Amino acid sequence: MTTKYEQVKSIHQLAVKTHDANELRRIPSLLNDWGIKCREDDGELLWTNLSVPTSVGETITIGLRYRKEDKTLTEDVFELSARDPDVVAPYYKGSYQKLRPEYEGTHKQQDVEPRSITSVNTCCLYFGERIA
Repeated sequence: MTTKYEQVKSIHQLAVKTHDANELRRIPSLLNDWGIKCREDDGELLWTNLSVPTSVGETITIGLRYRKEDKTLTEDVFELSARDPDVVAPYYKGSYQKLRPEYEGTHKQQDVEPRSITSVNTCCLYFGERIA
């Protein structure tokens, strides 16, 4: 049986290899299948990010970026680790940047633009309309 970490890692690897982030469409439904309820009432999902934190090995970060009703952007973050491959750790309200300093300021960042493949460590799939 494939672990949650392995499932997300394979999506990330395929997106980076092919430079096609469409595989990231599977992420919200995977989270839902795993019992993790994604934001529904107070925000519109705009894009999904997968990244590999540089401060720790064998870890993948899922970021779900939303536009809230007040038109500000926010991101819900989930981390998966090869050390405990069936645990999805949720981080809300900017708590992830305390654990992983390289994510400082990303939770509420407002001047972000989605890019399909931004580096070897990050891929992004944009779902929404252009942000003005």
